Amino acid sequence: MTLPENWPVDFIAYNHLTFLPLGRKNKSIRSLSQEDIVLFQTFLYGSHRGGFPVAIDKNEDVYPHFWKPTSFLWKEYNKNRGIPIYHDEFYSQDFTVLTKNELENYLESIMKDYMFCARIHDSSKEEWIQHINKCFFKHPLISLYHRNADVIEAIEQSKKSPLLFIMKNPEQIAFWRNRIEIIMRPFRSLSYTAFERGFSDTEDTVLTVHGENEIIRLTSENRGLAVTYDVTNDAISLDDEYNVVLAAKRLATTQRQFEEIIDENEEVIQKLLVFFKWKSLLKHYEVHIKAIQDKLCSLTTYQLNQRQFLQENDPFLSFIQKVLQVKTPNANLEVGSIQWFSQWDFPDVTLLQETNKFTCCMDPNEIEKKLTEISAKIENELHKQRQDLLSTPLKIGQTTFDSNQMLQLLTLIDALKNTETQQIYVQILEGVSTNSIRQKELDKIPAFGLLNSVKRKRIVTYLQELQNYQLLKKEKKGFSLTPKGEAIRRLFEEESRRI
Repeated sequence: MTLPENWPVDFIAYNHLTFLPLGRKNKSIRSLSQEDIVLFQTFLYGSHRGGFPVAIDKNEDVYPHFWKPTSFLWKEYNKNRGIPIYHDEFYSQDFTVLTKNELENYLESIMKDYMFCARIHDSSKEEWIQHINKCFFKHPLISLYHRNADVIEAIEQSKKSPLLFIMKNPEQIAFWRNRIEIIMRPFRSLSYTAFERGFSDTEDTVLTVHGENEIIRLTSENRGLAVTYDVTNDAISLDDEYNVVLAAKRLATTQRQFEEIIDENEEVIQKLLVFFKWKSLLKHYEVHIKAIQDKLCSLTTYQLNQRQFLQENDPFLSFIQKVLQVKTPNANLEVGSIQWFSQWDFPDVTLLQETNKFTCCMDPNEIEKKLTEISAKIENELHKQRQDLLSTPLKIGQTTFDSNQMLQLLTLIDALKNTETQQIYVQILEGVSTNSIRQKELDKIPAFGLLNSVKRKRIVTYLQELQNYQLLKKEKKGFSLTPKGEAIRRLFEEESRRI
């Protein structure tokens, strides 16, 4: 940044000071060159010359506080306006009350700030942020984290694995878990995002210059990250520093100790391997299993109650559905390593005990046979449910509806959707021929008068019952069919066409 050439004002009595306009620019202000302090002048004045900046107002009265150099760092000012008055951009010391010696010492300390800003101004703020971010990833702790990210994540995951509760040597496991709180402190000192991304892709990064100590502070509140960059040594320091050599040794020891625990639990490992084989086998039947799951979903469409069918009645189906919910490790990981162990995710570890029950079913031909039988059972149940809906009248409140009446009722909901109020629905069902209903020809709907023998308050209750059956849902205005209601409406419609 350089100040406009026409800004500096010279007073012969103060030939080592340059006065700059404070507030809106006064046209009477004059311009003058000052001594050749190249770096200092380049920072403030670019190609023209000037001295130490002192603020004056429109009346050419001196403002009794010096500017902080950060007021000029990486900033551009309009040539036709003065420098805005921001009190936090001035030092708090009133220099007019200082003695000569005090003023000299004061200026000497301030010049450190100015010269520091002069040295760093050639690179933009964005370039400094990028450079400091690169230094962040070279920090010993951050570097250690990235070399061992998979182990660190595996330790954190293994610590809370439900598999630990079915393994031998619980005292040893408890000791290991307690030690984790100490071992992981360095790697919990920053957030995951801070370790992974540093100051990349964050818009809240704040850069603060401290010239006296020749450091730059970089902070990101969103990431809870703050670092101090030493310009002289080109290195960063974290607010919380740790013995990285010790942290690396502890990390390696923690990994080794847990893998020894895994080695001592061969029985659990073998059960996991059997489970892994089940997952591999079932991959070959994904299409078949998906078709069965889709049919199971269809079962609930034609159920007006919440009873379960094959999940309870067929243990094998229940077993393979649970198997599919389990997350297994990457096949490339070494069996028994902490990374391998940490990637097992069981909704319920008691499922491991069930693998023995179905060992006889692990033959591919047997799996195919079982799945085919299950699929046929679901088809039969689905057909039965459809027939039951068509042949068995549905009782809502005190009224019984046959399939034709249900078709009329659901078609009414589908036809009007959310265009009419609940009151209009009720009037149509009880057969009230108002002027508005006749004008809209709603009295010609097949469902008109369907419940003419039922009291109005009962009709409202019936509409609520249909919501309880999940056939329709209340809208801001009127009702609409749910997917379940629409499927049942189509079933009744197809039956009416067939007849």
